Amino acid sequence: MSQAKGVIAKLARHGAAALKPRKVAVAPGGLNPWRRPLISRREAAVARKQAKRAGLYGTFDPATGGWLEEWDPSLEPRALRPPKAHKRERTRDERFQNIEQNLADMSGKIDAYRKTVQARKPTPGVETLIKRLTRRRK
Repeated sequence: MSQAKGVIAKLARHGAAALKPRKVAVAPGGLNPWRRPLISRREAAVARKQAKRAGLYGTFDPATGGWLEEWDPSLEPRALRPPKAHKRERTRDERFQNIEQNLADMSGKIDAYRKTVQARKPTPGVETLIKRLTRRRK
């Protein structure tokens, strides 16, 4: 089985650039500046396998086809990262520290709150009793 003529022609004309996406100039705010490769990954895989079967791997001739080793896709290892997780799980330590810090001076806050509540109450006496009794009720 011979290689597809279109794939051979594109490889002969453009070489490795036919297997990679290319960036074109577009106006700002325009369409996507990236264009797809001239040869899809599926077509490239089929052409590579056919060249291996035909014994043409490592050589390329525009008349007969083939596949060069530098055209093979290079798969760089991906860096392993832990999963992102939920925000509540990521910020748990920070929230714990914040709660511990707030609890450390909680007794002082409670005392201050009780004093402000007591200060808002009217002072006991005859004047406040008269004001309370003479106030209009709706």
